Amino acid sequence: MNAKLYSTLLLVILIGGWVVLDEGFTFTNTENSKSVPCQQPLTYQLGDIDSRFDISEHELIEVLEEVEALWSSALGRDVVDFSESGTVLVHLIYSEEQQRTDAERQFSNRIKAKEQEEEVARREFDRLSKRYEQKKQDVQQTLETYNETASTYNELAQKWKGKEATSEIIAKFKKLEQQIKNLEADLKHKKKNLQQLHQQANNKTEQLNRLVNEYNQLIDEYNERYSEPRRFDQGRFVKQGTQEEINIYQFRNRAQLKTVLAHEVGHALGLKHVSNPKSIMHKMMAEQNMGNLQLTDEDITALQQQCN
Repeated sequence: MNAKLYSTLLLVILIGGWVVLDEGFTFTNTENSKSVPCQQPLTYQLGDIDSRFDISEHELIEVLEEVEALWSSALGRDVVDFSESGTVLVHLIYSEEQQRTDAERQFSNRIKAKEQEEEVARREFDRLSKRYEQKKQDVQQTLETYNETASTYNELAQKWKGKEATSEIIAKFKKLEQQIKNLEADLKHKKKNLQQLHQQANNKTEQLNRLVNEYNQLIDEYNERYSEPRRFDQGRFVKQGTQEEINIYQFRNRAQLKTVLAHEVGHALGLKHVSNPKSIMHKMMAEQNMGNLQLTDEDITALQQQCN
């Protein structure tokens, strides 16, 4: 069984996988808003939500409520609030970059599906390998029993060679002959099963190597298409006269959407970018803890200064 190729290629996967993970995105810088969050909450309402985004209106409202709580916690009172007649319209605008993100997500799903297919095949290979080793030991034990029985028969035959055997010895000969015959049939059957398992394991090895090659090809294609860093605007706060809008153009998942919204709401509150790369109001989205998004001291200070 050619397991060496499988092991070698699997190592390539583990090494190659690191290439896919490092990404960063740019937030848009904007001029300060004239909102005064210290005197009254900044109100917003939902605007146009492109149906091509994989998010419902209810889910979007939930994310916005989380953003509300995030900024309100800095002052201990409401600074952002939903209103049917809110002053800031929140739009989800399906952009070219979102199309690219969706295509990348679909490609990533293909890679995950291929990885899962490989994992299923690997478990089946391990199961077959374990069964093969067990059956191989069983054949070896049966062969040893056969050899011992044949040796006993030969020793007895040599001892009684040229002599008239008693009925007891004749019965013993017949019993040994039957045992040898049964063992031969058993051994033949077990060897046949062992050969079948050997072939199945070889076939599974070939399948594994094919799947690993296909997986590596997908990784290479993914890296060629998507690994090159690209800078683009995921969101923008826009103020034209009395019209205020938060336009969201692209997000990968709920956590990323929340981060972009929190950043643009910060601009709507009148905040500028801060220097801490872990801050929500940093110009780049890269080092924020999107899994547990929190305001940094710089974010809180910026809001408090805006209120003075």
